[in-house]
Amino acid sequence: MRGKTERKEKTVRTRIFQMNLLLVIMALTLFLVIILIGFWLFSEGIEGEMRKALQEGGGPRDVEDLIHLLTMRRMGFILTFSGIGVVCIAALVTVTQLFARYLTRSIMKPLDQLTAGAERIRRNDLSRRIEYRGDAEFESVCGAFNDMQKHILDEQEKNRQYEKARREMISGISHDLRTPLTAVRGTIRGLIDGVADTPEKQRDFLLTADRRAEEMDRLIQQLLDLSRMETGRIPIRLRSLDLRDFLQIYVSERQNDLEEGQELELEDAGKGPLMVQADPDQLLRVMDNLFGNARKYASVHPLQMGVRLRSDDEWAVIRFADNGHGVPPDKLARIFDEFYRVDPSRHQTEGNGLGLYIVRYLLHAMGGDAWAENEEGLAVYLRLPLEGTGNGR
Repeated sequence: MRGKTERKEKTVRTRIFQMNLLLVIMALTLFLVIILIGFWLFSEGIEGEMRKALQEGGGPRDVEDLIHLLTMRRMGFILTFSGIGVVCIAALVTVTQLFARYLTRSIMKPLDQLTAGAERIRRNDLSRRIEYRGDAEFESVCGAFNDMQKHILDEQEKNRQYEKARREMISGISHDLRTPLTAVRGTIRGLIDGVADTPEKQRDFLLTADRRAEEMDRLIQQLLDLSRMETGRIPIRLRSLDLRDFLQIYVSERQNDLEEGQELELEDAGKGPLMVQADPDQLLRVMDNLFGNARKYASVHPLQMGVRLRSDDEWAVIRFADNGHGVPPDKLARIFDEFYRVDPSRHQTEGNGLGLYIVRYLLHAMGGDAWAENEEGLAVYLRLPLEGTGNGR
């Protein structure tokens, strides 16, 4: 005896055949019951006539003729009902077979199309939709299949664009790292060769090397941030933070990093503490990204940067703005996308499309949001939940 019993395959065709066979059997059974009842009634009628003839005293010849007549009538009844039965059975079988064939075709057509569609997806052919018009239930299933296929196609296209942008980003960061590295090596070589022969020149060389090293550190940090974001491992430690005090300290410290022709000021921070729930380390990274972006992309001289703070009943909003050329209106909504660069040709400015993406990611992680608007230059808004409002996480 086999240890495993094979499961008999059930198909729609088999079920339709079984249902029609059951219908035929039920119809035949009903027909036979009707014949038997008719035959019984007919026999009762014959016996009644025979009894009546005998009671009336008919002669043997008359009785014999009556029996012969009734026998002929019985045979005629049987033949008539049999003929009708054969015709009805043939018609019933024909009609049920035609109905089963039509029903099978109407059911199997969308199923065959779905099977063919699944096979196309297996071959990674997502260009053809299922075109079916018929029963509403099957239209719904085919429509859902088409939606699934479109979703897969969109995701594949999104992945292709992502991988393309990722390759461009790696190439761009390699270029961005090579530029300051070359400058640092040139500075060191100049010091070794004695090009900087005065303390002032030596200081200028070292400041240049320090600035370039800081650029490399920022690029490497962005790569680390991207890796941590993709794995969900960026630590977010929310705590109470006085946003006014934080911004005053930040602006004061960054003013020491400004170059000639650059200004950064806290326009209007108000008075008194403004408490929010935020991670000060990540918020510092957000502000540094905005500060670095403005210095790199504003492309104006002199460059003026301003930080403004306001609040409403539930949110604190930081506005970081510059007096640069802003962003083309058709590209403004995308500047927070991963790897997106306003100038993909990289002919005018360098960039990897990560700075503002990291800004929005960190704001979302802290329960806030970020957006940008073209005003006198580019203005980036950061929104954080006020403490005790229940907003955010």
